[in-house]
Amino acid sequence: MPDRPIHVAKFGGTSVGTPDRVRRVVALATGDETAGSRRVVVSSAFGGVTDRLLAAIEAAVGRTGEHRAILAEVRERHDGAVSALADPDERDALRARLGALFSEVGELLYGVYLLRQCDARFRDAIVSAGERASVPVVAAAFRAAGHDAVALDAVSFVRTDDAFGEAAVDPEETRRLTRAALAEVPPDAVAVVTGFVASTADGVTTTLGRSGSDYTATILAGALDAAECVIWTDVDGVLSADPRVVPEAFSLPRLSYQEAAELAHFGAKVLHPRTMRPLVRAGIPLRIKNTLRPEAPGTEIGPPEPGVAPAIRAVTAIRDAVLIRVEGVSVLEVPELARRLFGPLADAGVPVSLVAQASAEGSIGLAVRQADADAAVRLLERALARELERGDLRAIRAEPGGAVVAAVGSGMHQAAGLAGRFFATLARAHVNVRAVAQGGGDHTISAVVADAEAALAVGALHEAFAMRRLRAHVVVVGAGTLGRRLLALLDAQRAGLLDAGLNLVLVGVADSRRLVWGPAGLDPVTAADRLDEGVPTDLDALSARIVGARLERLVVVDATPSASVAARHAGWLRAGVAVVTPNKEATGRSAAAWTETHRAARAGEAPYLYESSVGAGLGIVGRLRDLVRTGDRVREIEGVLSGTLSFVMNRMRAGAAFSDAVRAARDAGLTEPDVRDDLSGRDVARKLALLAREVGPGGEGLAGEVSAATVAVESLVPPALEDVGLDTFWERLPQADAGWRQRLDDAADPLQYVARLGADGTIRAGVEAVRAEPGALLAGLRGSEIAVVVRTERTGDHPIFFQGPGASADVTAAVVLADVVRAAEAMR
Repeated sequence: MPDRPIHVAKFGGTSVGTPDRVRRVVALATGDETAGSRRVVVSSAFGGVTDRLLAAIEAAVGRTGEHRAILAEVRERHDGAVSALADPDERDALRARLGALFSEVGELLYGVYLLRQCDARFRDAIVSAGERASVPVVAAAFRAAGHDAVALDAVSFVRTDDAFGEAAVDPEETRRLTRAALAEVPPDAVAVVTGFVASTADGVTTTLGRSGSDYTATILAGALDAAECVIWTDVDGVLSADPRVVPEAFSLPRLSYQEAAELAHFGAKVLHPRTMRPLVRAGIPLRIKNTLRPEAPGTEIGPPEPGVAPAIRAVTAIRDAVLIRVEGVSVLEVPELARRLFGPLADAGVPVSLVAQASAEGSIGLAVRQADADAAVRLLERALARELERGDLRAIRAEPGGAVVAAVGSGMHQAAGLAGRFFATLARAHVNVRAVAQGGGDHTISAVVADAEAALAVGALHEAFAMRRLRAHVVVVGAGTLGRRLLALLDAQRAGLLDAGLNLVLVGVADSRRLVWGPAGLDPVTAADRLDEGVPTDLDALSARIVGARLERLVVVDATPSASVAARHAGWLRAGVAVVTPNKEATGRSAAAWTETHRAARAGEAPYLYESSVGAGLGIVGRLRDLVRTGDRVREIEGVLSGTLSFVMNRMRAGAAFSDAVRAARDAGLTEPDVRDDLSGRDVARKLALLAREVGPGGEGLAGEVSAATVAVESLVPPALEDVGLDTFWERLPQADAGWRQRLDDAADPLQYVARLGADGTIRAGVEAVRAEPGALLAGLRGSEIAVVVRTERTGDHPIFFQGPGASADVTAAVVLADVVRAAEAMR
């Protein structure tokens, strides 16, 4: 062979599907990347031609007469390609060559028509015409573009046995004949070779089966010791998953031969498992590129690279699988087991995609294709008839409706916990595993799951391993101001969260009447506006949908002020659904209900987070929880917990009348629709009870068993106005101004509405004077600011200070989203 490196390129049916695409093939095959190399181009049949020839066979067998029209259509297509691609002085010779070929195919189809049957030999002779017709035309296109080119029929040099339909190659004879054939081609000429086709030693045409043209390319590359082999197709390389199942699937930059073979074995469509075999011995690299996007880098497949970190790189699945269980195989010795079980299947050509053995149960599971299941059971029953008759084997039974899901990568045995994460990911996605296997090699972990759950399994595994992201699903209950702000923030932060490895998928938005639901994901920008077209719902239906969703890491955000929704938290948590809420009706429930909710969270192993319930964005709840969990004892808490009441007190300190200060708070959007809900102090009582519960019973007389009802609260609502209508309330509120002015004048220090958990066990909230001295936190608050001072045993005379703005919809939404992130990460 010459010293010049050899470059083998294969172009599939899509790549040569039209004259324009054939011209693109010519440009790609003769580009700068192959300059200085001997060029070998393997071509498939024009796109769709093989299928039409198969349809002609079917029509001939059925004697419909349509086979003639189909063949005429195929012939006409090639005649048009000759006109578009070949130089005028070549066209007559090409048409004569193709005419002879199609006349031969017509005779074969007529024979099929007469016999009403088509054996494998006839079938190979007919379908091989697609490649044998396309290659002379493609070679002519090279010549028309100014490149010397020779059309070669692989029938002359790819040798196989007579297993028609998927013949086995004789590598040594093929190597000798291929090298001799190429030696006859001028060094600067492009050798254009038929893919898919071969012949026996007697010269009878055979075919190489599925992906046969890819196989031809790698056979030639191996036989010629090529520098590289490039398979041009209609995708950007080997993808990390089937894009029809996982839209975010991406092209893998590199795979080892073993990884690519495992992916092909487990159903990846780009390659056939045998495609890599001719390349392995010499370490010839294989690249997968996209004819329609040649600038895309594609995938390189080659020997393993040293130092590559263990990882799962891709996820795939074999659908419509059947798990055959052979129960009682412990009576057989291991060598006999392999011979008796796998021998008959191998002899019959039944591929086994997974083997799982349970030694304690004495059973073994074999995953086969649905189409092979009945034959496989019969073969095994025949092979093991003696053991079945004696009762040594309990049963051989088939479990249909399965799929084999496989994660493919490298270093599986070295990566501690990788298999555990694989199965934990499936469990989080609520996918039940029927059988498992980790290959004796180092590249695959596989499992049999229900076929109906295969897409769910592939998506979850791809997210966790190929994308290296945590995926959580979010339902927002409540589409008011807070709910909508949260949705807007979720959309705004999506890209940043994805970069941080967290994929929050909005799957539901509900209000009190309707639900919008989309397990594949909703647009946070439009979801709430679609509620009018959502399905009618109530709390029972909503809870049933949430509990039955079977979505991994499901987080429900209760963005309502509803006690009825709060009462559902325990049921959701017990079902393994995380709950995040600023709903003070939840955190202010009775001690018994609170305890039951937390027990439900522990039972369901689901986070229950409510940081936004107290202190807006100050992080008070989480900090107190951390102090207690690390052994500190909270001695005392004092603080201004209501931004609304802080605003009112600060306005009055600045000279405003009480009624004017309350109106200003309402106008600033700081109050509930009925401002008495704020003035009553009930909101502060709920917050104070929550803090008391968080610090627990260990804090010097602070009781953990408290509720809002046990807090001593001073109400700022004038008694005479507690039960009147809201219009009357606003009309008569100025009557309280004089009393408040007198109270402010009598106070030596500024007044604030202060909540206290005292070292002496007091739990109260009300107006009190706060010392206006340097460093006094509560006296220095402005506007709607809030502040909390915490004294603990560990900090002694140095209290912990929290200060910041009072709650607003934007601040609360941010804290809620942070809790959603924490909940998702806690469910890792």
